Amino acid sequence: MGEATVSKMNSEITVSGRAFIHQHAAHCESGVTAALFRDKGVEISEAMVFGIGSGMFFGHLPFIKWVGMPITTFRSRPRTLFPKVAKRLGGKFFTKEYRNAQKGMVALRNALSDGHIVGLTTNIYWLSYFPNRFRFQFNGHNIIVLREIKNGFRVSDPILDHPVDCSTEDLERARFARGPLEPKGFMYWAETVVENPDFRSACLTGIKESCYMMLRVPFPFIGIKGMRYLAKNIIKSPDKLGFPEACRRLANVVRMQEEVGTGGAGFRFMYAAFLQEAAELFGSDELAELSQEMTAIGDIWREFAVVSARVVKQRGQSEETFAKAGGLMLISAGREEQLFKDLDKVARKLKA
Repeated sequence: MGEATVSKMNSEITVSGRAFIHQHAAHCESGVTAALFRDKGVEISEAMVFGIGSGMFFGHLPFIKWVGMPITTFRSRPRTLFPKVAKRLGGKFFTKEYRNAQKGMVALRNALSDGHIVGLTTNIYWLSYFPNRFRFQFNGHNIIVLREIKNGFRVSDPILDHPVDCSTEDLERARFARGPLEPKGFMYWAETVVENPDFRSACLTGIKESCYMMLRVPFPFIGIKGMRYLAKNIIKSPDKLGFPEACRRLANVVRMQEEVGTGGAGFRFMYAAFLQEAAELFGSDELAELSQEMTAIGDIWREFAVVSARVVKQRGQSEETFAKAGGLMLISAGREEQLFKDLDKVARKLKA
């Protein structure tokens, strides 16, 4: 696998001849989506993308395994953020999966030759511009291809500081990796955008969907119900699974929270930033207060991660237990339940 070639500047000339400004992002899919809109002249933050696209979510799926353990997700399903934001802000957009790798690579080259910069969903393990210690099997990493170069492509990866080069072989492997939620060559781009999109209407649509997913989905593993289900399982896990396996599963929950997707504290801080932007957009003190509450909830999730890490590493004091970790998750669940009930009421009062 080839070594990374990192550009010295954050401005890149794309296949269309325009300058593309690379920006570091907290989360890959929201970062890519925001970059695609900015490239078309729509100024939008990553946090606003996350809120409009209803990225806020929680799910614990014991019937779906990743590296042999149940999946816990703190954000909406990969590949849904861009289509939702595109629909809610308006314009003409392209999204497509490819089952055949050769056809998928031809389609990518055709899109580049037509002057588009292209968002891709990939498996981060095969992106060799990452050092080995940062590579793991995850089929939901998003990047932007800016143009084709000799033996590869120039890539804007939003979790890096600069654009990088990726070999053709590595990019193909990353696009067509197998496993849970396999990317299937998914690619997407913006063809045209609405010059002055209706951000107020888009925010309200995104908020209402997030409230529904967190509060009212009739499924015990989703939203607030899912948090409480997982928290109770964490508390019982040493007796039920044995200490080593309980530690493995708890460590995986923390990894999904703090590392996979790079959202941090289960994306709660990003959603707080969205609520703050929405508060300014609507002139709403109530949204501003809910933003502060979501930040406080994010702090509890961070405390859960710290306590859990001490339990797993057996380095903490005796009070750092599975019961304490699960209890912190139950506290988060209670406060998020109240927050989303309040947010739902506020959203119904506001007008686009």
